Amino acid sequence: MSTEKITGFPALFPEGGLQRNDATARFQLGQIAMDVFGNFYRYIKANEALAVGQCVTAVAKAAWDTSIVVDGALAAAGVYTIHVDGIVTARAAGYYAGYYISQATAAGLGVGYRIKEHAAFVASSEVDVILDDITLETFADDAVLYIHNPYIMEKTDATTELIMGVAIGTITSGYFGWIQVGGHCRRVAAGHSTSAAIVLNEPLAPLASPEGAVQGQEGADEDDIFEASNSPLIALQAVAANTTGYIEAKFCRIV
Repeated sequence: MSTEKITGFPALFPEGGLQRNDATARFQLGQIAMDVFGNFYRYIKANEALAVGQCVTAVAKAAWDTSIVVDGALAAAGVYTIHVDGIVTARAAGYYAGYYISQATAAGLGVGYRIKEHAAFVASSEVDVILDDITLETFADDAVLYIHNPYIMEKTDATTELIMGVAIGTITSGYFGWIQVGGHCRRVAAGHSTSAAIVLNEPLAPLASPEGAVQGQEGADEDDIFEASNSPLIALQAVAANTTGYIEAKFCRIV
């Protein structure tokens, strides 16, 4: 897979120039860009269809894990290559470039390494995975690893999920595009027939339904994780309870 690398930071785009719905990735997942007004965006893959204004979060681990097996132990840490097999689906060279690989131990421990490149492989074949980082640990022969990417996104659908961005346009399921992660957000889906009121200059929390929408912090699950500083979105207008539509918001940090 060939992707364009954004060099320098920030990379500037004109307003509207970041609304994309790419069938194949044009940029590496997670790359960040800025428009001429100082708003920040990340390039992601949509795990389900996204519509403008919908809030997104990283998919649950079970939705994107690809299990692989170390074929031949690494005698020591401090290498850039892991030789693996057991990948079920055939992939083109570089398909997993920009993804991450981490050890799957019973305790869930393991360092995450970013994948730099790999050759094309057929299903269940062996392949060398070249890393951006030097390994910090020894992988035993037959150790199970996961390939994953934290920038594969889906709509928020629980009141305790972290908002990791807002869709700025339509992205088809399985396609690629930019989401907003910082700055002035002009359109956020909000409200439901049972949503909490949105208070000016106070944080927003996701709704369980409709997916991708937000409500005020007074929701029943506020104390679960959304203590005031934990939401990246601040309301720029007040909305009565049980009201559906779009609102303006401001990111209080880049996510």
